[in-house]
Amino acid sequence: MITVELLNQAKFVHKLQEYQKASKKNMADVINSKLGDVAVTAIGTTYRSNAAQIASELQRVQGQVVTKKVFKPFGLTKSGKVKKRKIGEYAIGYKAKSVSYAGTYKLVNWLLKNRGLATLGKTKEGVGGLGMGGGKPGTIGALARRLVAGRKRSVNYIRNGWSAAAAVFGKRANLTRGDYSQKAIQRLGGGTKADSKKAQMEGIIFNRAGDLDTRYYPVRKRTISGAVKVGMPGLKMAIDKVMKDMNVYLARKNKEASDKLKL
Repeated sequence: MITVELLNQAKFVHKLQEYQKASKKNMADVINSKLGDVAVTAIGTTYRSNAAQIASELQRVQGQVVTKKVFKPFGLTKSGKVKKRKIGEYAIGYKAKSVSYAGTYKLVNWLLKNRGLATLGKTKEGVGGLGMGGGKPGTIGALARRLVAGRKRSVNYIRNGWSAAAAVFGKRANLTRGDYSQKAIQRLGGGTKADSKKAQMEGIIFNRAGDLDTRYYPVRKRTISGAVKVGMPGLKMAIDKVMKDMNVYLARKNKEASDKLKL
């Protein structure tokens, strides 16, 4: 699970306290607002893989100009056939062909090794554990396409998790599709709001993409996931951005105070 707990964010908490003093707002409201901002910002800072990026990593496109040759008759053979001489060649089109790249083979071999299976080149049969067909010949290209699709989905799960977390704090991201119900929030992500009435000054946002497989309901436990590795850098960037925004606010307030005192 990818989380932000204020107890583990000393710098962030200190900045929240400074912001609260300058803004004179309720501390619980400040915590909830800024945690919501972190969740919304994390949607944009989470690494996004598009088809072009993935293709550049896993395959290359080989271009080929399609040409047509021009011949001119210049006589007859002994058998009576017309002799032709090539006098030119011109382009009539362009053909692009996707060619498997070394990165695809490395990725597939890594998966095979992790499962204790024979690597590519050591077997001609498909491997059931990798979705290439148990005992039937399979293709690397088909497997690579499934791996790419899975990678794109996993990144979207992280982003959707932050959208759900933002919804708990009343934030609505432009990238969010529709409203998130309570069940959706439980499946994707969420948080715990600070409450001044209950003397609860701790707030938490969390994203379940790292430990739960949200493709199924009831939700299944995810055994292996790279979501934390992918999502954590984006979360740290989001926290830094929200802190910088608070710094800008504090600097403006300090300037206003200085102007009043004519310093």
